[in-house]
Amino acid sequence: MTPNRIARLILLSFFVFAMPVPAKAQDAPEPAKEPGASHDQVLKERQKFNKLKRSTRNIYKVTMRSGVVFRLQTALGYISTIDLPEKALKVFVGDSELFKVEVYERQVLVKPITDETDAKSNLVIVTESGRLAFDLAVGPAETADFVLDFRLPENDELLVQNAFDKKVNEKTEQLEKQYQEKEKKLDQKAEKLSEDKLKTKIASEVKTVKLKASAQKDSVQVNLLSLSQVGDKAYLRFSILNYSKTPYKVLKVLVGAISEDRKFLRSKPNGIVEFTSELSMPETIKPDSYEYGVVSFDYRVLGKQEKSLFRILEDAQNQGRTIELKNFQWFE
Repeated sequence: MTPNRIARLILLSFFVFAMPVPAKAQDAPEPAKEPGASHDQVLKERQKFNKLKRSTRNIYKVTMRSGVVFRLQTALGYISTIDLPEKALKVFVGDSELFKVEVYERQVLVKPITDETDAKSNLVIVTESGRLAFDLAVGPAETADFVLDFRLPENDELLVQNAFDKKVNEKTEQLEKQYQEKEKKLDQKAEKLSEDKLKTKIASEVKTVKLKASAQKDSVQVNLLSLSQVGDKAYLRFSILNYSKTPYKVLKVLVGAISEDRKFLRSKPNGIVEFTSELSMPETIKPDSYEYGVVSFDYRVLGKQEKSLFRILEDAQNQGRTIELKNFQWFE
């Protein structure tokens, strides 16, 4: 090889190695991220933009709106589901080589099928109620949307109305409860006032005389304590003291009047008028004990020839200790 040929080869090699080499796509610099932006901040921004309401982790409730472009964040190895309130009529994806989209009635499944971690495209879904537009993006797994659960605007309004009705019902129940408690207190107050008035009226109409009449038979003593009148009713209080060794069993208590005829300055019993009465006391008075009793009966004025009568009869199977008191004080 001649010296001139060798010189030309050296010069050619210099020009070849000195020429610039085009850069490969994967060597291109990544787009600059916002300084200090974390995955959580990106997630919050997307949630605020889409007005999403998270029910659980990576699952969101959202209302259908045709005038909004929703952001759907996907991740490699994950499927994102779009749940619709009605059937999807048509579905279009911007780049089918980046995202795989499958449609099942009211569900649209989106999955990235590219190794590009910053791949983007768009998605359009058409339903009877309108159109939904999505901005698809690939990102880290922790920011992926697993489910976007859409509801119709009228359903959203219905939820708001139901919440409003619930508040109204709760307030109504609260007011009714307060009203019932107030009404109950007023009723109690009115009832107490009525009782107080009744007691005052009764007290003003009650007539009472103290009695000091007593009689005894076979170690059993009867004491008349008082006679009271309230309207058409009369109440005779008494006590029985049993000093004997056997029980005193009350068979009957009689309250009435004895009518008398007077002839030649002498009185002769003519008959007994028994008043209809009701007894309140124990049936048996034990030995060495005493009990109180009350007899209530329809009050009436005694005639000039009548004397008051109280009689208590014991069970005939026992000793039959009948005790009688006559002519005790009566109301004039």
